[in-house]
Amino acid sequence: MILIADSGSTKTHWKLLKKDHTTETYYTKGLNPHFTDESAFSKVLTHDLNIPKEAVTALYFYGSGCGTKKMVLFVKNHLKTFFASSDIFVYSDLFGAARALLGNNSGIACILGTGSVSCVYNGSAITANVPSLGYILGDEGGGAALGKELLRLYFYNKLPEHLHRDFTGNYGITREEVLERVYHQSSPNAYLATFSKFIRAHHSDPFIHDMVYRCFKEFFLNHVTVYPGYKKMPLVCTGSISFNLKDILSEVAEEFGTSISKILKEPMEGLVEFHKNLSE
Repeated sequence: MILIADSGSTKTHWKLLKKDHTTETYYTKGLNPHFTDESAFSKVLTHDLNIPKEAVTALYFYGSGCGTKKMVLFVKNHLKTFFASSDIFVYSDLFGAARALLGNNSGIACILGTGSVSCVYNGSAITANVPSLGYILGDEGGGAALGKELLRLYFYNKLPEHLHRDFTGNYGITREEVLERVYHQSSPNAYLATFSKFIRAHHSDPFIHDMVYRCFKEFFLNHVTVYPGYKKMPLVCTGSISFNLKDILSEVAEEFGTSISKILKEPMEGLVEFHKNLSE
């Protein structure tokens, strides 16, 4: 059996692909190695992922934070401890998104989930990409960036009265609570991204629409238009933010003279099809 993992900062989506091409689905917390220490990693694999590990012949792990050799080795070593008899392959979540969205075709693949990133894919490999700078310096247009902007506007009293009232009623948080959660607790990017739920619920409000539009425009300026000939390449996206706010994202794409040919909420569906075809 083949095990496929699509791991972000918030959650990991696992699919067990059997010989008859049926699948089983599992979910655990995210395993981004930048935010997950050894003990947390081990807890997920030991207690939260209840699958017959000895029956897994190959494991393909596509993960957020797996963009460097150091992080790939960290993840691979932990996986090998629990999947000792499996062939283990660790790739970045961006490579997984490209495979899921484009298969063996070329184009520009983007992720807009908790964070954001993009690449040019030639059908088998990533040939160019803008480096990820994380939720503090980068991740333009991602859930953490949107949440951060919403919180800034709220605490600076720049939200319209009706939105300020709705936000207070939904969350009732204080500045001190937010600062503690962001600066002194784990997974601050995932925490910031939780506020994208409020944004999705109010995305038709002109103020929120304009805020999201600005954030997506920054993503395009830094992660799409930098690729020569981007208007001539298929542009595809995955991630909860791109899926749930696709109308605004499509508006921004149109401003930059392009269009989005495919949007998947999660890349797993495409990854399963890719690996089915690979095993045939």
